[in-house]
Amino acid sequence: MPPQPPAGPPAAPAPPARGRSAETAALVTAATGVVGLLLGFFGIPSFVAPPTAPSATRTVTATATATATVTATVTAAPASGGAPSPGAGASPGAGPGAGATANEVPLGDLRPYLGAMEPGSVVMGGKRFDNALHTTCHDAQYSINERYKRLTVTVGLDDDAVAHKPSVVFTGDGKGLKTVAAEINRPREVTIDVTGVAILRISMEGVNCLDGHVSLGDPVLHRD
Repeated sequence: MPPQPPAGPPAAPAPPARGRSAETAALVTAATGVVGLLLGFFGIPSFVAPPTAPSATRTVTATATATATVTATVTAAPASGGAPSPGAGASPGAGPGAGATANEVPLGDLRPYLGAMEPGSVVMGGKRFDNALHTTCHDAQYSINERYKRLTVTVGLDDDAVAHKPSVVFTGDGKGLKTVAAEINRPREVTIDVTGVAILRISMEGVNCLDGHVSLGDPVLHRD
């Protein structure tokens, strides 16, 4: 057999064929890059990452603090229905008492601007008067300022008093209005017209200060 020529160097192995998945990944990578460039050009952030790019996670923590301050102001309204008592201010320093109404004011609720009257209860003719005034040697003058039309009162003596016979004199603006005799066990209910009277004066006559006093049971001024 004739001699054979020496064999040449072995042929290089053929490169492996690229699979379909590799080609698809390459295309997606290229397309992603193009889209990213376009979005960046228009100023729009890109949210698509290439398959080969590492994933990134951005955590945004938003803290909202709302503070509400509510201020409520409550203004107390004045009580309704509290019309001023007609007796208020009738005499200097005088104030309406518990028995004062729109048309009636107990005389004891007013303070004399001159003289004095002693308040207290009294029993006359077996009848008790809780809102009584007692005259002594002092007369009493009230500034009623033409606010009233009449004065109702029971004139008498305390059932335990000395049985003198004094009189009570009612005067309006210096003019005599009525004189009422006081007797033991016989109280007298009287009405005195005080229409247009500014100064009402009440005094006692017929007995001195040491002999006793006269009682006025439930004296009330009336507007009508």
